[in-house]
Amino acid sequence: MIKRILQNRLSYLSVSFVLFLAALPLVSLGTTNDWRLMSTIGMVALSVAAIIPPLQRVLFPPKSK
Repeated sequence: MIKRILQNRLSYLSVSFVLFLAALPLVSLGTTNDWRLMSTIGMVALSVAAIIPPLQRVLFPPKSK
């Protein structure tokens, strides 16, 4: 399933964008209310979202013409 997501450009960029959108409120709520678990989940989502595009470029390089 992960391989199929990483091979389709629209799907891996969409997953990354949704993770970014979910991470920002989680980190914000977690830090303002001192909920360590929520801010940790937000930081993990932010990290995964940031790793997806470079990982796709390494695993599935663009085809040369």
